[in-house]
Amino acid sequence: MKKIIFFLLISNFAVAQWSISNAERSALISIYNSTNGKNWNRPWDLEKDPRTWFGISVKNGAVVELNLAGNSLKGSFPSNISSFTRLTKIDLSNNQLSGEVAAGISSLSSLTKLDISNNRFTGDPTNALTGLFNLEDLALGGNFFTIPDVNGMLQNFNNIKILNIADLALTNIPAKITAFPNLETLILDNNPVPANAFANIAGHPKLVSLSLSGMQLAQIPVQVAQLTPLKNLNLSNNNFTDQNTSGLATLTNLEWLSLENNQLAQIPPQIPQLKKIQTLNLGRNKISGGIALLTGLTNLQQLFLNNNSLSGNFPQEFLSMPKLLMLNLNSNQLSGDLNDRLPEITHLSNNRFNKTQLSSYIVDYNLQTELDYSPQRYDSEKEVLGVIGQPAKLEQSLSGTDYTFTWFKNLDEKTNTTGSDFNINSVKESDYAKYTVEAYTSYVLDNNMIFDLSLFREPVSLVKFLGTSETAKYFNIFPNPTMDYLNIVSSKYDIQNVHIYDLSGKQMLSETKSKIDVSKLPSGVYMLIIKTQDGNKNFKFIKQ
Repeated sequence: MKKIIFFLLISNFAVAQWSISNAERSALISIYNSTNGKNWNRPWDLEKDPRTWFGISVKNGAVVELNLAGNSLKGSFPSNISSFTRLTKIDLSNNQLSGEVAAGISSLSSLTKLDISNNRFTGDPTNALTGLFNLEDLALGGNFFTIPDVNGMLQNFNNIKILNIADLALTNIPAKITAFPNLETLILDNNPVPANAFANIAGHPKLVSLSLSGMQLAQIPVQVAQLTPLKNLNLSNNNFTDQNTSGLATLTNLEWLSLENNQLAQIPPQIPQLKKIQTLNLGRNKISGGIALLTGLTNLQQLFLNNNSLSGNFPQEFLSMPKLLMLNLNSNQLSGDLNDRLPEITHLSNNRFNKTQLSSYIVDYNLQTELDYSPQRYDSEKEVLGVIGQPAKLEQSLSGTDYTFTWFKNLDEKTNTTGSDFNINSVKESDYAKYTVEAYTSYVLDNNMIFDLSLFREPVSLVKFLGTSETAKYFNIFPNPTMDYLNIVSSKYDIQNVHIYDLSGKQMLSETKSKIDVSKLPSGVYMLIIKTQDGNKNFKFIKQ
């Protein structure tokens, strides 16, 4: 009898040493090992109890949540995930998992959340999702799925509140969405649905968040403009201009709006009507004015106008917005003195403010504003032609005795050059690269604050052939390679003369025509110099 009691005590101790069963612990360790766990952002300490492991939630002796989002998982979808019979939430989003979704997941009928977005999954997940009738949050976007029947896949998910079906090559909004009475968030990013194919999105009284990023839209679909309860709307990465945003006028309940990376030249005229807006992202457009339209947004807290075309002095309109806490004006062309009433968090890097203006502000007002100002200036890209065996000089406009210069090759490899220019005595093949120079200054201000400022020249490329992407977009040179004729068409320039040189610099042909017979040239690579009313434009072509 004593032996039996002793055995039971030992057995109970073995079970009680972990907060979950040995079977579930082993299944977790299997997931860890098969998805490169040692190199996760937040690896597990396998000697500790599983309830302490990152992303694991335990309740009543079982794993109920598995949240490993953005943790650098690599490998396949965990094949043993069905071992966790009480799972209610799975989040494996933003990792590098690949292959097909394991069919065993269909047995987890208690799941309310499944987020596998932004991985590299393939195939059709429809069968794997069968049986997950209690899902409220389903995210599949950002993968490489091929789903023949999206409506069929969504057939039994009548409890859905959050749905991410981005990147599924949809050309229409799935009709099944009309049967989701509780839908609150819908993500349709990167689907080629035209503006006239949004009929099935209408009639969702609870829909408050809609993402239509990357859908090649040039106007707001009528049905979207009728979704007046919307609070969050993502229209980034589309083709909107400030002339075709009329659909915003009815969406007066918006609190969050992104029109980032479109074709806006001015602030859309409907913006002042969005009185409830708290976050507005207009970054990465071509906005050069119209800032006064924003002054009536009394609830605005965050404003993004980075990577636009604002120039001149710091716009004073921003100072009259009572609740503005964060202002991002990075990568514009602003300059001048800075006012003492900047928002609490202000981003001004990559503009045209000089060190006197910046250091004066920091001396007087550094305690009231978190100011991001360095690096202050990125110049435009530049190309320098280099000839093998000849000297080359990479120049830039930064100068001053109080700067320390550092040159980088290919943007990250530090060179030994510390002067304002980069000189190459005799160009070698290995010298062709992108070079960047940093001009750096640092000193202690009157209030004992340290002032650090970097000015960058963005990259100076040593190239074999000249021909910038800006110039190339106005020319069509075809066919290239060619065996007989070379055709030159320009949408902007009048072609006055065309000269063709070999790589030694010897002129081979000179023409005034836009169709050039190159059939008698030896095979090889040639320089093409086109004389226009705006100077010479340089390209290369291959004669076969």
